[in-house]
Amino acid sequence: MTRWNHLLLALVVSAAPIAFAQDQPPQPTTGDPDSASSPHQREATGQTGTAEAPANQSPEASSAATPHQNDTLGEGSSGKKMASMPNATDPQTFVKKAAVGGMTEVEASKLAVSKAQDPQVRAFAQKMVKEHTAANEELKSLAEKKGWTVPSSLDAEHKAALQKLSAKSGAAFDEAYSKQMMQDHEKTVALFTAAEQTSDRDLAAWVQKTLPTIEQHEQLAATLPGASHSASASKKDAQKQY
Repeated sequence: MTRWNHLLLALVVSAAPIAFAQDQPPQPTTGDPDSASSPHQREATGQTGTAEAPANQSPEASSAATPHQNDTLGEGSSGKKMASMPNATDPQTFVKKAAVGGMTEVEASKLAVSKAQDPQVRAFAQKMVKEHTAANEELKSLAEKKGWTVPSSLDAEHKAALQKLSAKSGAAFDEAYSKQMMQDHEKTVALFTAAEQTSDRDLAAWVQKTLPTIEQHEQLAATLPGASHSASASKKDAQKQY
């Protein structure tokens, strides 16, 4: 082999590794994901390209970040809690509850008129029979004109309460009746207050006219023996109103 042949062979052998290296595809890095240079490479390495929240950012700051998310939490875009709109009381529902409550107070008070030992309790019971009977008749008359159903008798729960009350006597009866009147009138005041927003104008007018009487009953009930003394009226002032 001549000298030129040896030189040509040496050039071919030395150029082969360079050509082989150029034909190989680029190998993905296995180190830091940040070294991936393209979006596809970053996805392959678990790097989405989304900036992480600062370390000092609270969980609250990252939640409900949009106005729509705030609205689902009961908040507007300003971040302040929105006041809920009150729902008007359904007339038929109110009539049912008010009628049953009124009948219960009349029947319990009739028991107190005959069984109570304390003169104040008996006087209160007489007032309840008179004024709740009148209110019940007014509500029944209005309901019939409107075509609403009015209960004609007590349900099982209220009948059981009256039976339990009638089984007592003496001072125990006075205390039980007083407590029941206080609790019943607290519920009745709450019921009537909500019904001021009822959708029927005639019913709302009757509720507004009757509510002050119910509130007075609550104050008087609070002064009875054994009742909760949370009302502002004193026992002496209540006795003057009979």
